[in-house]
Amino acid sequence: QNYPQNIHNAGNFCVTFEKANFGIMDYLTIIKENKEKFEQFNTLKFQRFQELLPNINVKRVVNAIPFFLSVNHKKLPGFVDGEVPFGIVGYVPDDDTKKFIKAKYPAVRVEIDQQKRFIQMLAVMGSIGTVAYNKKSDFDYWVCVEKSSVSPEQYKNFLTKVDAIQKWATRELDVPVHLFVNDIESIKNNIFAEDEEEAFGSTIGAVLKDEFFRSSIIIAGKIPFWWVMPTIVREDYDDFYSRLPQELKESEFIDLGNLYEISKEDFLGSALFQIIKSLGNPFKSIIKLGVLEKYLFGEGSSLLSQKIKINVLRGSIDDTMLDSYLFMFREVYDYYSKTISDPALLDILKLNLYLKADPQISRYAGVKDQKNIPYKVKAMLAYVKEWKWTMKEIKELDNFDNWDFNRVMEFWDRVTRFMLMSYQNISQQLPRLNLQTKVSESDFMLLSRKIKTHFRREKDKIDQLITFKDTPGEPILYVEPVNQGVQNSEWRLYKRDRSESDAFVATTIKTDSNLLKLLAWAALNKIYDPSFTRLNLQSGYTRINQNSVIELLNQISGFFSAEKTKIKNEYYLSESFRLLNMIIVNFNVENTDTIRTIHHIYFTSWGESFIKEYYSENDIPAIMKDILCDGLRIKKPFEEYLLITTPESYKKFYKIIIATFKEAYALIIENTSNDCARFITRLGNQYHVFSREGSTIFCESHNNISNILASISLKPKPSITYRFFGDDPRLNNLHSVYQNIRPFSLTVVFEDCSDRVIFYIINESGNFFSFSKPASIKDIYLLNIFDFCNKVMETVNRACGRDVLLKDNFKIVKLKTDKFGASSFTEMTKLIEAEFLGKFAADNAISALVYYQKGAVPAYEFILPGKLKIKPVALKEITTIAQKIQELRQQGAEVHPIVKELVFEGSKNLLVSSNYFFFEKLKIEFMLEKCLK
Repeated sequence: QNYPQNIHNAGNFCVTFEKANFGIMDYLTIIKENKEKFEQFNTLKFQRFQELLPNINVKRVVNAIPFFLSVNHKKLPGFVDGEVPFGIVGYVPDDDTKKFIKAKYPAVRVEIDQQKRFIQMLAVMGSIGTVAYNKKSDFDYWVCVEKSSVSPEQYKNFLTKVDAIQKWATRELDVPVHLFVNDIESIKNNIFAEDEEEAFGSTIGAVLKDEFFRSSIIIAGKIPFWWVMPTIVREDYDDFYSRLPQELKESEFIDLGNLYEISKEDFLGSALFQIIKSLGNPFKSIIKLGVLEKYLFGEGSSLLSQKIKINVLRGSIDDTMLDSYLFMFREVYDYYSKTISDPALLDILKLNLYLKADPQISRYAGVKDQKNIPYKVKAMLAYVKEWKWTMKEIKELDNFDNWDFNRVMEFWDRVTRFMLMSYQNISQQLPRLNLQTKVSESDFMLLSRKIKTHFRREKDKIDQLITFKDTPGEPILYVEPVNQGVQNSEWRLYKRDRSESDAFVATTIKTDSNLLKLLAWAALNKIYDPSFTRLNLQSGYTRINQNSVIELLNQISGFFSAEKTKIKNEYYLSESFRLLNMIIVNFNVENTDTIRTIHHIYFTSWGESFIKEYYSENDIPAIMKDILCDGLRIKKPFEEYLLITTPESYKKFYKIIIATFKEAYALIIENTSNDCARFITRLGNQYHVFSREGSTIFCESHNNISNILASISLKPKPSITYRFFGDDPRLNNLHSVYQNIRPFSLTVVFEDCSDRVIFYIINESGNFFSFSKPASIKDIYLLNIFDFCNKVMETVNRACGRDVLLKDNFKIVKLKTDKFGASSFTEMTKLIEAEFLGKFAADNAISALVYYQKGAVPAYEFILPGKLKIKPVALKEITTIAQKIQELRQQGAEVHPIVKELVFEGSKNLLVSSNYFFFEKLKIEFMLEKCLK
């Protein structure tokens, strides 16, 4: 039957109905004929899909997936207790599937209840059934359902069922299997379910639907009505679907919506993101860029799915039409052939197709019987003949896995130049398109950062291996020194293969002057696979323990696994941060109690890996700060975020390093009881304070503990937690002091240190104040601090209108450390209180009135013994107060630079906590002592 032609959308042939010239029977006849043509097309694709599966076991598992979606039995994968919808419209298992199920699950009946038909269509898409498929390719299925036809609880159970079947298939096949559940109404609006880490929301909708139509194979269920409706006129589609008899809608056809056309803005916005997903695969990157360019710049370019549909409905089906990869390649190649004058750039397309398909044509050079040649080889053989490649060129490409690293990188540079040329062509179009409504600013940021990180090279960055293999792991790897001598200049990673003459040929994979960097590169790029790679290490003049090297490789591979290195798109919308960290201390260094080398390997939120090398314990604080800063952002458990390896983990020296990181992480990241926390430790020859204040990490370093204490005393916080940690007697003492605090009150601990006495005060907010006084005034200061603390408690409680500071919990404790470093505490509160009541007179100390005004420097009014008032001064002018004290002393008065009382004016907020009382007491006394020296 001849249909009237309607030349639409740049000259593409298609068929439309003349509504006035046919009746319902003509309409149904056309639909039936087109359905038969599509079924023939789909059957041929399904047969190729089955033929390309690597073995009978894979085939049986794959074909069991629709069966498990159609039943709900306790002994079968996917069983869910409760109300769960299941079943696929019209699905009947084949005999081989029935035998497989019966053999694997003998107690289960293999009959399907045809009344259970929640799933309207099951289809597989992507590289399945094409030259691009290999035994490690993913299986991506669409499970199309009417979500509104079941309750939310039933739908939730269905998703649980699908997830269980997906996990079962992934385990059985040892490759990723994805069952994407799509609501039919959402599909009509171009909103699809995708992998959470790869999805870009609805922005890719129309292009994904185009890809689905051209690459999918219907496994079971209804046929998309789009395939049998021979028009691409938008208005006709909905009209004619509505005229379809109800019984055909229920049993034969599914309405996924029309695919009429995609505007340049829509196509560009969504296709760019699809390209991003395939940046790691050179073939996908180039071919999808080509599709985009062709659509934007080619004359008469329609959607590829429409071209396939037109040919299917014409009955013009050939091998290229059945193979969506080859069809896409041919379209792109034809476009570039007309627009690129440089043959070398066209060669990149050819090389990429051949390497992606990996047909290994040279192995079949002597085979005469075409029946014994696999589909892949036949298909690619036709292309290489057309390109007039020599057998020598083909053998070189078949040996791509054995190219050395430098040669691979040269090839990658050529690919990169091609891609950047294409990006440049596309970017010139961006200003002319109205993309704001299609692609958000954040999406463009995501796009640009993904491209940037993929191509940029940085110091310490671990380069990505460029390979067309889904699993780049090698069965046997060799490592040996190059230019052997007492000092080896380089290390070489290589593999060995048999040549045509059956002799072993060594292929260098990569060289590096640093052995650990070479090993890390191999593990992070999955060349070394713990599950099957054997490593042979020749150490030359360097003494290296091969077992330790293998153990380290296994640790790197396991810690930076594919599952742990998945990147969320949202990460690209903020600055890069570390997702995973591994610290290797003293690699291949034994019998030492000092740090000789530190290697920090980390994987970032932008998908980049780095390895940095350090040579001293003094470098640890900077590493720790980086780790804490990024740890605060993602708040993973310590074991999932950081791994530290050492050569002799039983040694105390290494245990302390590991414990320091753990304790710091526990306080700064995992402890959420306070907004602020401070971790104080000793690393190298300095003391360090790591502080968390809200969402910010600070680090400061000092040469001695006194400076640390002075620093933290002058930085009180509304609420804070401290941790003193390390193999240092002073830190152990301070840790013991902090453990002595009583809640909701003040704790004073003092210790004798030669000619000084140190007073530690921990208040109700957890703040730590340190006062160092001459031993000669120890008794006077003890009585002063007793009196001062009691006054502070009274003032704060009065200001708050309740007892926020419990006087019964207040205590003064003496700290004593024996010659072995052990601490002991003696409570002195009652004794000091008795002495205070018996004889203490505070007339030899000073009082201060502190004026706080917003935006102004505080002013201090002092009252000296004898009620001598000094007019208000700034703290920097306190020398005038010191001079008055000197004058009084010269007159015979006993005056100590000790603050007995503080009164605040100008801000009532200062009175609700003891923080400012001790803060100001510390500052005033320190400044006076300094001036009086």
